[in-house]
Amino acid sequence: MGCGDLGDDGAVIDSVQDRGVVKMIFNNRTMRRATVTMAAALAASSVLATWAIDATSASAKSYLSISVGIALSPPKVVFMAPYVAQAQGYFAKEGLQANLIAMPNGLSTELGTTAGSINFGLSSATDSVEAAAAKAPIHAIASYGAKLDTECVAAPGYNTAAKLRGQNVGTTGAAGFAATTLAACLKPFGLTLADVHPVVMTRSQFVGALATGAIKVASFHADDAYVVLHQIKGSTVVDKQYKTLPNWWYGGVASLDSYTKTHPVVTEHFLAALILANNWMNNPKNFNALVKLAERATGEDKAAVTYALKFNIAAKSFTTAMNQVSVMWTAKECKVVGDTTVVPTYNQIVDNHYLVAAQKLVKSQGNG
Repeated sequence: MGCGDLGDDGAVIDSVQDRGVVKMIFNNRTMRRATVTMAAALAASSVLATWAIDATSASAKSYLSISVGIALSPPKVVFMAPYVAQAQGYFAKEGLQANLIAMPNGLSTELGTTAGSINFGLSSATDSVEAAAAKAPIHAIASYGAKLDTECVAAPGYNTAAKLRGQNVGTTGAAGFAATTLAACLKPFGLTLADVHPVVMTRSQFVGALATGAIKVASFHADDAYVVLHQIKGSTVVDKQYKTLPNWWYGGVASLDSYTKTHPVVTEHFLAALILANNWMNNPKNFNALVKLAERATGEDKAAVTYALKFNIAAKSFTTAMNQVSVMWTAKECKVVGDTTVVPTYNQIVDNHYLVAAQKLVKSQGNG
């Protein structure tokens, strides 16, 4: 699906088959097939049009309906911006009724956005890099989680280089950004991929494998890392990956050019709602309320979401900004790991003018 995309349980998809599917959908001749695949994904999705504004608020104003695909079901804390925008009434304020669709995985989100079945898709930012490399008519218009929300956890007794050398370690792919992530896990030990034995598995298998000793290190979303640290006594965090890979652009919001060009005002108001949501999330006064919203959105317990929220806030991940240095570092890395054959330009990957307009809109509303 892309250099660092999310699988059905948060895993990076790096198989040749999955990358082939994505390259397939960027071919206009196969867009119809992508639409069929998207329909199946929507039918299978367990969360459709949830978190929509209620009937009493909708009756007071005419709202334009938009579909927002979110690349993980249930979502992790890093995806909180649209849920906050919905719960705090920011979408309604901007004249929108947002149907938040928790997709089975990032691939389904990418398929749906590319096919036009989803208006705005929140998935790996590398999807937009790969789309640009394939000259697809789609751009990133914002970030939703600008920094990596993952950290590496070592099994009890394996938090030194001497202990870890020659051991099995968990990874979601043998190449691509899965290998980049694993290499980052090993960096604090002074080790490389050649010093260990990578074992490919889904991220959902990591906990059991770490608990039984089948693997000695793996990378987890912050929410899951908290659970692992408390389920497996003696396990330790060895790397917060936003520190080891500070220029990795993690989460992007993408939309078809044909949609944004014909719906520029809708696009700007959608992004304005996300800006307001991020502002709210980053305000310490709202932290307790944010925890409650995150519990509801993710289905995780209070301690796990509190841990993950503090992690993402410390990483400065809750922002719509698209840092050009990070975008281009990620684009170059995609070519290095073999997921693209060219490095697209910043403007081929990103269409920033809707976000600029949204920022002005928020300021004009007295919220800047």
